[in-house]
Amino acid sequence: MYLVTGATGNIGGKVLDRLHAAGHKVRALTRDPGRARLPAGVDVVAADLGDPATLPAALDGVRKVFLMSLGHNKATHDGNLVAAAEQAGVTQVVQLSTLGVEEVDEEHDTPLGRWHRQAEQALTGSSLGWTILRPNGFMTHALGWAPGIRDASVVRSPIADLPEALVAPEDIADVAVRALTSDGHEGAVYSLTGPEALTTREQVAVLGEVLGRELRFEQMTLEEHHAVLAARYSAQTADGVVKALRTVLESGDDFRGRVFPGIPQALGRPGRTFRQWATENAAAFA
Repeated sequence: MYLVTGATGNIGGKVLDRLHAAGHKVRALTRDPGRARLPAGVDVVAADLGDPATLPAALDGVRKVFLMSLGHNKATHDGNLVAAAEQAGVTQVVQLSTLGVEEVDEEHDTPLGRWHRQAEQALTGSSLGWTILRPNGFMTHALGWAPGIRDASVVRSPIADLPEALVAPEDIADVAVRALTSDGHEGAVYSLTGPEALTTREQVAVLGEVLGRELRFEQMTLEEHHAVLAARYSAQTADGVVKALRTVLESGDDFRGRVFPGIPQALGRPGRTFRQWATENAAAFA
């Protein structure tokens, strides 16, 4: 059986759907099963990565795990799951990390990178088989622009001219499922980006072409962006994300614009371009 954490989220939900559609036995870990809308036939268990006592039951009979968690507690939460998985006889964990871990220059180190680096170390230092996925920023960040596009044909972002080789969550999920269900991925670290780097202004232009309407870009301050994040996440998570953005913007580092080969290596095909992703998801902006 496969256990999927973050099963109601952007990546975990896609991993679960793919495993279930392929006929695998899948269990979804969620803190609130009553609110989870999951496919019929999926085993749903109430558990919390922050509460180790809830994890043994969730891992009973499980052989492989897709592990993802967010925010400043990531190292603790992932460590809890890893420890319980060792006791439960799990054979492999595929962990969602971030490309920021590879920014090892201490001058450019950020809280976000440290949280994920510590979470990776909890897994790689265990007795479990492991595969680590390090995606760049997600193309789905553009979905946050949808209300402004619908209301006023405007996109507001703190990042204007920084090239980013963003990755489609669908491709991340495809790599995760390949690593979980086929041989040859144990001990692998896949750095995942799309096949091109675009600035936010260029993304907005592409999205406007796909939607057939002229969109306007407005740059917001990092303080304004922090307020948006703080409304959705913890204050520490919002602080960490904004600090990482500030470091990148002030340093002029081009790391986020580099194209990495993880998707072709794992899947034997290139990742989606932003135009392909936007075309597939155009209805979300209508």
